Amino acid sequence: MKKLLVLLALSATLFAQNVYVKKIDMPMSVVEKNLENSFSSNNLIVISQIDILGKFKAAGLEEKFGKDFNTNKLTGIKAMIICNGGFGNAVANADPEMMGFCPVRITITEKDGKTSVIYVKSSAPTSSKAYETLQKLDKAVIESIESAK
Repeated sequence: MKKLLVLLALSATLFAQNVYVKKIDMPMSVVEKNLENSFSSNNLIVISQIDILGKFKAAGLEEKFGKDFNTNKLTGIKAMIICNGGFGNAVANADPEMMGFCPVRITITEKDGKTSVIYVKSSAPTSSKAYETLQKLDKAVIESIESAK
């Protein structure tokens, strides 16, 4: 039992270190615009935006899952794909296998008019030649999210 508790505590710690969450007391539509402006100011390009909840509904998942659909009653789930050509080029040049971390994905959820911005930080091995670049990219993304309030 002790081993299980230690494993759970370690998993929670790793999750907290790798997943950045910013809660903002504003509707998703406002936060999205603020994020777009903030990313642009930090030379990060929004490549794509996806209305995930809308896609789920269009695919008939609301009917398929019935009462088990969206049990948290989120009013929005969206993803933004973001990149910076300099970071992308540097990662590709240093360690092409780390391109799984670039471009980056931001997930935005909304409930009760409040928005959460969720970003999974790079977990590239420190031995990767792209490690320092990915750390700089993480910093740029998180600073952009912080200034998007």
